[in-house]
Amino acid sequence: MLSSLAKWSKQRSAWLVLALSATVLLGLALYFQYQMNLQPCMLCVYARAALTGVIFAALIALISPTNGLLRWIALFTFSASSIWGFIITHEHVGVEELVQSGGLYTCSLFPEFPLGLPLDKWFPEVFNPTGMCGDIAWRFMDLSMPVWTRVIFVVYTLLSLMLIFSQFKKQKYNPYD
Repeated sequence: MLSSLAKWSKQRSAWLVLALSATVLLGLALYFQYQMNLQPCMLCVYARAALTGVIFAALIALISPTNGLLRWIALFTFSASSIWGFIITHEHVGVEELVQSGGLYTCSLFPEFPLGLPLDKWFPEVFNPTGMCGDIAWRFMDLSMPVWTRVIFVVYTLLSLMLIFSQFKKQKYNPYD
C-alpha cells in the first residue's frame, strides 16, 4: 500500500484531485456564507485558511510531482495545513459544545493568520469573520458544520501522513511498470 501511495504522489492527477477537493470545500463554505447567509466566525475563517494551505500544497506539487524537492515542500505544506485545520476545527467543536451547554465564549476581535498574513485584508470576501463562534446554524445527518469540517481535516491529515511515510518505502525497480 505504501509503495502505491508513493507512486501516486508522483502523479499530477493525485495532486489535481487534492486541489479540486479543497477548492470545492472552500467554494461550499462561500456558498453557505453568501447564498445561505451563514456568517463565518473566526474559527471558520481559520479553517478556510487551512483549506487554502491544502490548495497551495497541491498547486506546488502540480508544477512537477516527480521533482523531489517540490514534492516534499508540497507534502509538508499539505501536512501542516491539514494538522492545523484539525486543531482549529477540534477547538471549534469544543466551543460549540461549551456554548450549547450554556457556557460563554467570545472569539478574538481580529484574526491572526499563520505567518502574520493579513488574509482578512487581502481577501475580505473569504477571510473576514462576521459571525459568532459557537452558533449552530446548519446540520447534516445531525452533525454540525464544525464536526463535518473536523472529519474532513482528519481525512486530509491521515492522507498527508501516509503520503509522507510512503516516501520512505524503498521502491522496487520494475521496468514494466
